[in-house]
Amino acid sequence: MDRRQFLRAATIGTAFAAATPLLSACGAKARGDVVTLEGWDYEAQLVQQNVDRFTRLNPDVAVDYTPITSAQFIQKLTAEFLGGGGPDVLYMYDDSLAGSVEAEYLRPLDGIEGVDAIYDAVYPSNAASMTYQGKRYGLPYYTDSQALVYNAALLEKAGITTPPKTLDELEQQALRVKKAGVLEYPIGLPAQLADTAAQWLWALVYANDADLFDDRFQPVMSASGSAATAVFEWLRHAALDTRVLDPAAVQTLPVPLDNAVMAGRYAFVLAPRYALRSYNNPSKSKVAGAVKLAPVPSLDGRTEGTVSNSRMYCLGQHAADVEKSVRLLKYLGGFDAHGVPYTAKFWFLQRGLGYPFSALAKDPEVVRTIRTFADPIVYGRLAEVARARRIISVPWYAEFEAALQRVAQQVLVGGTSPADAVQDLDRQARTLAQRYA
Repeated sequence: MDRRQFLRAATIGTAFAAATPLLSACGAKARGDVVTLEGWDYEAQLVQQNVDRFTRLNPDVAVDYTPITSAQFIQKLTAEFLGGGGPDVLYMYDDSLAGSVEAEYLRPLDGIEGVDAIYDAVYPSNAASMTYQGKRYGLPYYTDSQALVYNAALLEKAGITTPPKTLDELEQQALRVKKAGVLEYPIGLPAQLADTAAQWLWALVYANDADLFDDRFQPVMSASGSAATAVFEWLRHAALDTRVLDPAAVQTLPVPLDNAVMAGRYAFVLAPRYALRSYNNPSKSKVAGAVKLAPVPSLDGRTEGTVSNSRMYCLGQHAADVEKSVRLLKYLGGFDAHGVPYTAKFWFLQRGLGYPFSALAKDPEVVRTIRTFADPIVYGRLAEVARARRIISVPWYAEFEAALQRVAQQVLVGGTSPADAVQDLDRQARTLAQRYA
């Protein structure tokens, strides 16, 4: 896979077009004794605060931190690497790891002291997401798992006291809410086309201990009795027959969905666990205290599972001072002198970002914080049963993800049948695999 192919695979549809104008402006940075760190612009002030702490602890290391607009992050990095530069340490999406490795933008971390201990301490799904073709390329930033999020106060108005365990129960409970006149559309989903994964759809498949691909990355969506077909059938029925799923889902992104939940407009949504920190925040939400977590419902109620995502810190291929860069990398994605994953805990306590280190599930301060917005037992269990998307290891994943989102939209609006949907996805996956072979 060459760098031009990476531009096509790294993001959905527009990476090359967005990166090209930047090439002339994004050459190698002057290094000297400075370690360069680049990441998306989430809470840049807090990042700088944490970086300043690192430099106080490591006075011989100067760090130049540059936040980049999230929507342009991969494009900007691509332009820098193509220009012969690139940061020493950088953020990375699990979705983009394979393409970045194939394009030779990252250094593997195998053999670096302490890396094995870090991988042993994180959830298996996170370790898998940071590994490509048997080599380790990232240290963990944060993670999260999709959950069924429900408004207990709205369910109570319809006489419902416990969350559903199956998709049929979810639909029937939503129908009770609808018939009770509580909400016209009790279920919401963020199904608008986006340049990130449709985590809600992956979660519905993984809840059934199933996948869209086998261990050799061959599509199994159209196989007889596949969970993918059954999930699409449920989505079609909930959207078009019982009409409990909001038709606005195909025009809804995660942030508007969050706002709708906090306004009390949905009884059920599929969302990441950390969203409850806002949903149950009285200063932000009209329904604070009423929003709960539950496992993602499966088809038969006998399996459990969900999807995880991973965000990580990586070492740039052209890092000038590897020793200093690794020190920063391990500070951000590893342990402090007391064996505590300081930065991961910092982000959880400050903003509720999911922690990838399983030991933090028993940390008293962490548990007290979780109790302010969610049930710690359910919160922890969702991380334990979460799985990484193995298919992100192929260079054509981003294009398949775009196709998956388009097909899901067509099912929701009645533009295609579930059977045709999985056949179409199966065909597109095989075509992509042949193109990139």
